[in-house]
Amino acid sequence: MDWMSQYLKDLKEYARDYVLENTGLKVLALLITGVLWLSVASRPVSQMTLNGVPIQLFNLTISPNPLTVSKYDTLTARVYLDGPRDVLDALRAGQITVTADMSNVEPGVRVIQLTIEPNSLPANVRVKEIEPRSIRVTVERVIVREVPIVPRFEGAPRSGYEVIDWQITPATVRIGGAESQVRDIAEVSTETVRLSDRGAPFSDTVAIDIGSPNLSISDDSGRKVMLQVNIGEVRKERVIDNVPVTLLGAPRRARPNSRFVKVTVYGASSTVDAITAADVSAEIDYHAGSVRFTPKVTLSPDLASRVVVRSVQPQMVRVR
Repeated sequence: MDWMSQYLKDLKEYARDYVLENTGLKVLALLITGVLWLSVASRPVSQMTLNGVPIQLFNLTISPNPLTVSKYDTLTARVYLDGPRDVLDALRAGQITVTADMSNVEPGVRVIQLTIEPNSLPANVRVKEIEPRSIRVTVERVIVREVPIVPRFEGAPRSGYEVIDWQITPATVRIGGAESQVRDIAEVSTETVRLSDRGAPFSDTVAIDIGSPNLSISDDSGRKVMLQVNIGEVRKERVIDNVPVTLLGAPRRARPNSRFVKVTVYGASSTVDAITAADVSAEIDYHAGSVRFTPKVTLSPDLASRVVVRSVQPQMVRVR
């Protein structure tokens, strides 16, 4: 067993050399470790309240039947913490997040517990309480609906002019959002378009205002449309009296019981004001066997495209 004795002797010498070699450095290392441990262990423990910590809703179903939260009590919480004072003093509300797990929720009013993931906190910091402990949310189905777009005008054209008509391209937009918010929307508008001092047609690219940040536009075209506005001279109605009735194809002795009719026309004020009875004709195409006829009113060629005939009085004329 000489080899065993020799092995034990060598092992003792190695252990003695390992312990005694660089003894000063090893003692110094032990002292530093002890000081560090004491400094950590002796750090004062304090308490802190963080206000306005954001609440994050996650794991809400987005397909194939998407859901959304349409109402909620609050999206911020108050968090009570304890831990080393210096660590707590450096914390801000935006550095931690309170979470509400929406996994497997169904449409309706739901109460969701609030939590904080411990791994998201600094070392030695502990959550004592979250206030509120839960939030009440309303979960709804997301629906999409196509609605017309109308312009939002501000001001008025210059004196003597008005908006005759307008056109938006595309004329409709598909909006998506919570069912309760989307189902009652009949139309959406554009951003404000100023008409002040305008006296001629114009076109512009304008943004769509869907009225709520909780709604979204589903169309690929984005949030802008082309608006064309037709501005022209103010229009008016005018009654032209004593327009003679002419019989066409009637016997020589045939006579209308109303020799004149009144014609109501509509168009730009200056054009309508300049019309005379000579610019208007009322004709009856006579057919044997009939005694009541509807006068056919026509305007002179230069007026036909600018003026509209709205009515004729009387509407029926007897021919005897």
